[in-house]
Amino acid sequence: MAIMVIAILLGLLFAAYLLYKPHTSIINYLPYVYGLVYFLTGLYFFLVSFGIYNPKYKTEEQQLKVAGWLNRRGKLWKFGSIFLMLYGTYTLIRHDPNMYRLDSAIENEKWTNKDKAVLMKMCLRDVGFAAKKYPQITFDYCTCTTDKIMQGMGRKEYIDVLSKSADVQYKIDSPFIQGCLIIFSRQVDSIKKQAK
Repeated sequence: MAIMVIAILLGLLFAAYLLYKPHTSIINYLPYVYGLVYFLTGLYFFLVSFGIYNPKYKTEEQQLKVAGWLNRRGKLWKFGSIFLMLYGTYTLIRHDPNMYRLDSAIENEKWTNKDKAVLMKMCLRDVGFAAKKYPQITFDYCTCTTDKIMQGMGRKEYIDVLSKSADVQYKIDSPFIQGCLIIFSRQVDSIKKQAK
């Protein structure tokens, strides 16, 4: 009975949230459903395995079967139920609204922090030895080029560029990175002069 009341309350809260934001796609709510399923399943197993809730069984055979499971695998049920509740709670708190989107136009066009991290990593890798010899200057250069590319091109457009040959990529990227490259070269020359 208590589980049904909790499930109904959570369902009502979820329905109220949906009514509050009707313009958002239903796909954005799937992570909440996913998290709730894990949490409520874990809660049910928790209450049954710790003996807080004793469900009514249709037959005595079913009751004996569940009691046998609890005797043999009671600790596993307890740990499993706690894990399911924690995982469900984590999913509800740290959800990704685009988790279930398939080739979403919005997702493909919007740059994310992950994209920026990937571009930075690619840039630092491409610069090669300079990244070790001049770490701060190289980091500034890669930050500059990454920002310029993200401002000048859409995410989907840049993904299309990455599928082309290195020469074509350079021709497309060069207007964005030229200014950053000039600053980088000047800073490297300045360090070399100071070292002499």
